[in-house]
Amino acid sequence: MKIINSTKMQEFFERCLENINDDSINEYIGIIVEPQEEVAVQEELSEIGVHEFQGDKSTWPSLYISVDEYKKTPYNMNIHLDKINGDGFEYNEDVMPAYELFNVDVIQPDPNRELNDSLILRAFDKPYKTVILKQDGEYWMTDTPAEANTINPCAEKAHGNVLTFGLGIGYFVYMALRNPNVDSVTIVERSPSVIKMFKKYLLPQFPSDKEIEIIEGDAFEYFNEEFLSKYDYTFVDIWKSSDDGFEIIQKMLESYLPPFEKIDFWIEETCMEFLTSMICIYFNYTANGRKIVHNDPFYMSIYHKIESYFDSIDDTITDVEVLKDYMYSKKVLREIISIHK
Repeated sequence: MKIINSTKMQEFFERCLENINDDSINEYIGIIVEPQEEVAVQEELSEIGVHEFQGDKSTWPSLYISVDEYKKTPYNMNIHLDKINGDGFEYNEDVMPAYELFNVDVIQPDPNRELNDSLILRAFDKPYKTVILKQDGEYWMTDTPAEANTINPCAEKAHGNVLTFGLGIGYFVYMALRNPNVDSVTIVERSPSVIKMFKKYLLPQFPSDKEIEIIEGDAFEYFNEEFLSKYDYTFVDIWKSSDDGFEIIQKMLESYLPPFEKIDFWIEETCMEFLTSMICIYFNYTANGRKIVHNDPFYMSIYHKIESYFDSIDDTITDVEVLKDYMYSKKVLREIISIHK
């Protein structure tokens, strides 16, 4: 690929680089917003460019989550995690304070596609007693709105015979089983203790009108074309957070790149956010006839993949919108990290 630089294109790169370095929204995580302060904080979030607080104020969402309504969500209403106790698992409770902002979803992509990506920050409207599960004394799972907000879209998208890697507290499984378009759910889970816990404490609380199969095994042994082709939709959730998510997704896609529409990875947008920024930096260097050198071997290996991908494209780019299409295409991001370097 060749990029023809111009004043308009260089201004685009400069805006992107400015946005990359702006993490002002993170300063709002953990702050207390009393009801009388809500409008003022919404206006501050609007000023720093948070997407959902742009436009007419009448369309701005509340910063508060109703605890009473949250308790009425299907999983919270029907699944009792307090039944989990023993076999290496420990049930505890903690209180999340009222009015304290926290992130409740994946990274929100910039509508202008210039790396001003954002967060969705919310606070409970009163103290919420959250569940904390520990496995062998170590933190394993907690009950927060982020669990629902990041998994529900995938459970709603699921259809036919569904495969999921990773069991956890079975949230995806439960919500997928509620989807009328789902016929069955197959689970690949590495930990025999997690499977035992699920079967003993949680499975009896799940709907029983659809087939559930649990396979004890390593996700990487089953992540291949022959096995995945048996299923209509696949959801992967085998990492703790975005900190370890990217490298696991990369390892999987290096072994096999499934058809784009047939698979989703938990919090993929958050795990991949830095890659979008790296592609933009690569475009900037390419447009200015420069080569990227990075001291960190991990980032340099990613730049090699980016370079390899775009070197294979025989095109001359003069339009900023074309670069944005590449930067914000989830399909392109997957294709890049699937490259072996």
